[in-house]
Amino acid sequence: MFTCNTCNLQFPESNDQRIHMKSDWHRYNLKRKVAQLPPITEELFNSKVASMQPQTETKEKTSTKKEQRRKEKEALMQQKRIILEQARKAMLAEQEAKGEAEGKDQRGELDSSSTGPAVPEQFEQNGSNDEPELTPEQAEEKEFQKKLSNKVEIPPTTCLFCHPKLKQNFPTIEENTEHMFRQHGLYIPETQYLVDKKGLIEYLAEKIGFGFCIACNYQGRNTEAAREHMQTKRHMRIPYETEDEKLEISNFYDFSSTYDDDEVDVVVEDGEGEDGDWEDVNGGEGGDADSDEELQPSDRDAIYQDGNELILPSGAVVGHRSNARYYRQNLAPERILSEGQGTVIAAETRHMLTLQDRKELASKKRTWRNEKKREDVNDRRAAKFINNQPHYRDQLLQ
Repeated sequence: MFTCNTCNLQFPESNDQRIHMKSDWHRYNLKRKVAQLPPITEELFNSKVASMQPQTETKEKTSTKKEQRRKEKEALMQQKRIILEQARKAMLAEQEAKGEAEGKDQRGELDSSSTGPAVPEQFEQNGSNDEPELTPEQAEEKEFQKKLSNKVEIPPTTCLFCHPKLKQNFPTIEENTEHMFRQHGLYIPETQYLVDKKGLIEYLAEKIGFGFCIACNYQGRNTEAAREHMQTKRHMRIPYETEDEKLEISNFYDFSSTYDDDEVDVVVEDGEGEDGDWEDVNGGEGGDADSDEELQPSDRDAIYQDGNELILPSGAVVGHRSNARYYRQNLAPERILSEGQGTVIAAETRHMLTLQDRKELASKKRTWRNEKKREDVNDRRAAKFINNQPHYRDQLLQ
């Protein structure tokens, strides 16, 4: 006897059992067994299948209706595309017809003009060259006059960067510069030596009025283009880094207070001229000899120049401004070692290795590296067989 434990059936032959195992009823009972449910009879299974068939038919009908609506929609879209394509072709044909008609009219005008009286070549050349050829100086002057006509006047009490619609006008120049500093970041360098603030602001306003950027000299089409460029590039600043940039606005500054105006004192060894006054030599005995002699300044007035440094008589060293960033460095003072630290450093012998010692140390390092590499290879080889061990298996559980 052959049995099916899932459906609780018995079969006299194995062929019947195989056919039953392939049936939908057996598969359904297998699923119920997995869900820990009891099996059902074949009659109950057939009734469930019969109750499910009308639902599948309705689904097929609904899917068919959806498919029909989709096809109808596609047909409608295809019809619209055909209509649009026909309209486009008709419009192109109409444009081509208009172009041909205009071309015929132009050719007719050219034919009528060619049949008119001929103009001598000399008069044609004279007519084409009515304006005299300008020299480079005249062309430059003409361009300058054109720029002057397009110049925008900006008062010194008006913000240089704000749009005119904002009407940023101030009663004084100081308030205007304070506004530009706070709102736009315009910093005026060396304010303690600035003697003509109004002239500086007028100069910057003139550059912007001509359409130039005050930082990079970019030339825009007009004043508003220059302002937009400066606001976008953050060029609302006065360049004051290179020598040319400093010379550009040097007329508005006065650095005379930083100059050393002390005159060189003259010392006469024989005691004459102790009052420090100059004496005019108009002639006389020994006049020629005195004129040939040069009065040497004293040692305390000597100035020595060494490259970018000036050594003053007092011993002070004056450096060039190009090396200012090096002079501003605050280097740490030299470390003073105690007696014990000095002994430790003196006893340190690693920095006293000879060439022979270094070669020996390098060979030892290579030996250690090779040994470590061999150990790694052995570990990787052993890892492949680490699970190949005999295990106890209980024969009753097989």
